[in-house]
Amino acid sequence: MAKWSSDILLDLLLQYLEDNVDRISVCTSQPTTYAEATTNAGAGGYKLAISSTPTFTGPVDDTSGRKTTIDQESTITVDVSGTALHVALAKSTGSVLLYVTTCTSQALTSGNTVTIPAWKVNVPDPT
Repeated sequence: MAKWSSDILLDLLLQYLEDNVDRISVCTSQPTTYAEATTNAGAGGYKLAISSTPTFTGPVDDTSGRKTTIDQESTITVDVSGTALHVALAKSTGSVLLYVTTCTSQALTSGNTVTIPAWKVNVPDPT
């Protein structure tokens, strides 16, 4: 018997991200809590830079499921010098960490800016 899921069900996860994420941060290590993702590196957290204006495009069809694109976030001020290794999506209401991914390792310098290129979150069709 084949497996199947409505796009409506797959879109629920993606739409939740779009409706609730209001913080995108660049981090030195993989955060496991909202505080780690939003507190400066060296001060109890892993954050090097943060924006409160993330935008999304989607959900839309992908080759094997559904996706939403986290749009490019340009010229975010770097708060703390360090090496960027992760990007985190969070919801400030309730202080909830929602999604973490890796990024290309890059040395960032306090006072400069960083751009997070567009990237996507996929929800695959059942197999």
